[in-house]
Amino acid sequence: LTLNHVREQFPPDDVLVKWHKGEEVDWPPSYDGMDDRGLPDLRFEVGQKVECRVGPDDITGWAKGVVKQLWYRESDWAEGSYAPYKVMLDDNKAEIFAPGDVDMVIRAQK
Repeated sequence: LTLNHVREQFPPDDVLVKWHKGEEVDWPPSYDGMDDRGLPDLRFEVGQKVECRVGPDDITGWAKGVVKQLWYRESDWAEGSYAPYKVMLDDNKAEIFAPGDVDMVIRAQK
């Protein structure tokens, strides 16, 4: 962590002064990388072919599939809890979810 990283992420002085005075301030600022629910944009789109990590082996622990839904959630999950992707696997048509939008969990199909 560098000082520049902290400066980029930390509210500027005018925001801190307004907070200290008890004033409401829009922070952090909104940006285009969010959807209507305030969830971040994802790397893959519905219909895109992906590979999901389904086993412990780095080589054989991947299954091919297609993204069926973005920001999937089940009714019994805590409010505000989502999985970035629901994926239908090619081999058995099972539907699984990818719990994170990172290459160690889901990646573009090779």
